[in-house]
Amino acid sequence: MAASQSPTVVDAVRRELEIQDQDVDGRPVVRTTATLTTNVARSPAQLWPLLTDPARLADWFGPVTGDLREGGRFVAPDAHGTVLRVEPPHLLSVTWEQHGAVDPLVIRLDPEDDGTTSLRLRYTTLSDRERFESFGPGLRAVDWEIALLGLAAAADGWRTVCMTDVPTPTPAWLAGPDGRDLLRAWSVRWAAEAVAAGVEEDTARQGERATTSAYLD
Repeated sequence: MAASQSPTVVDAVRRELEIQDQDVDGRPVVRTTATLTTNVARSPAQLWPLLTDPARLADWFGPVTGDLREGGRFVAPDAHGTVLRVEPPHLLSVTWEQHGAVDPLVIRLDPEDDGTTSLRLRYTTLSDRERFESFGPGLRAVDWEIALLGLAAAADGWRTVCMTDVPTPTPAWLAGPDGRDLLRAWSVRWAAEAVAAGVEEDTARQGERATTSAYLD
């Protein structure tokens, strides 16, 4: 993929961000809910095993072990969690637990008339106000951008929303020029979503720079 095509790949995912200031035990925190929506070139029934079968998950996401039935516990790369709700082949709800945080994560698959799938990934997280002002929403969101890119690469691409060949986001590819361009573009998009959600632009741009640096430096 040429670097000039990165915006096309970026635009294959639609982003929404909700931000709310809260107080937890006297500590100022920011509650963020991020939604990433895209179209994947397989039906929900074809896509479902890629999200729930450990052998298929290992092909594009990484090793996931444990019990992926409702109520089961699982271990994923850099995280673990509990399966809260499973409605094959349309809904998967889990907790995503890392660094002491327990974030709800919901993936919904809806069929489209052309046989593809509208996929919506939605997660909510709490961040210390200071950390949010330093990094913004992008640091966590870019992880899921990478995951969706990997899923699209494993599932024949996006087809209806992006005709570009989908690269597999291996560490080596992400460290290369095309991957670095895409990481920068994701950081920019999440900074823009932060501004749209009410964050001061200077703060959002600081988060953009910090997120980009965290992935590229």
